[in-house]
Amino acid sequence: RWCMLSTWRVHSGFRNSLPRVASQLSPSAPFRPFLRATMSTGDFKGKQFKETEVADKVVEQYDLAHARIFYKYVMGGGGMDIHYGAFRSASDGVFESSKETNKRLLTTLDWMRPITEKSLVLDLGSGHGGLSHELIKTYGCKVIGVNISPEQNKMNEEEAKRLGVGDKNEVVLANFNDGLPADWTGKFTHVVSCEVFCHAASKPGLLADLKRCLAPGGALAFTDIMGADGANEKALKDFTDRNATTEMARPSNYRQMLKDVGYREVSFLDMSAHLVLYFDNMVKQINTHKADMMKEGVSEEYLAKWLDSLTQRVDIQREHEVFAWGVFACRTDGPLF
Repeated sequence: RWCMLSTWRVHSGFRNSLPRVASQLSPSAPFRPFLRATMSTGDFKGKQFKETEVADKVVEQYDLAHARIFYKYVMGGGGMDIHYGAFRSASDGVFESSKETNKRLLTTLDWMRPITEKSLVLDLGSGHGGLSHELIKTYGCKVIGVNISPEQNKMNEEEAKRLGVGDKNEVVLANFNDGLPADWTGKFTHVVSCEVFCHAASKPGLLADLKRCLAPGGALAFTDIMGADGANEKALKDFTDRNATTEMARPSNYRQMLKDVGYREVSFLDMSAHLVLYFDNMVKQINTHKADMMKEGVSEEYLAKWLDSLTQRVDIQREHEVFAWGVFACRTDGPLF
């Protein structure tokens, strides 16, 4: 962000040159997180990161080969949607519920401002690109995805090409905590994001930057995992031990931050009741696919840590409801269309 790495488009030639380019940069350059992550474990037990540390740890959490395999099985169910799910029936699993989240999130975004073929949508923290691809297929719009993970970006582009939507899907390699490009002011009709704000170094700062990037009347819709109002950080330790976060927000925090930044028509669809079922399905995915993941290079120790953490998470959420989750929506001043 500060070095505007986000203005460098990721294509095959650039990806192939990453090691060469990185070797020419100073130790403080934006490529440093990608290189350092190759020797990391992804274990964040007992740690809550400073604003200056969180980006490095996000890469560590998601970009290593074993982590990508783990999330593919345990949250994606083999798909490209690595986020929490909303259930339409008890028979749904992580794959079906993640797709339902996409549907609800994109419907909410469309309610705030109609998405058309002329729309330009920013997908913040686009990951493997599942939400971006669904946006393009559903509405015919163009999407620019911003994501810090080079390997996820590669998968995003490959899948977009396979689906035939590559011409409307652009991927930008960036750390959004560095600030979005200055020439993006007023560029987007919509911003969408799914379980990404929890990794923000400064949530008010990010919300203000996104508002700058929205055109008049632009719409923002996002989901995030949060602490429930009234929950303390000690009760949320299970989550922060396994995820690269600063302090977790609360639903009331986001409502106030959005209003303070200047968004209007702020709303929150509370889907926290789905979390217990989703956490429990993650446990089932580990138990069902443990052998498959180990064959693909995920260590038994890594799986054991996650299994222990998720089992505790199911119990604490069922008994105390310390986590919250749902869809926030708002818009900027300006026309409805």
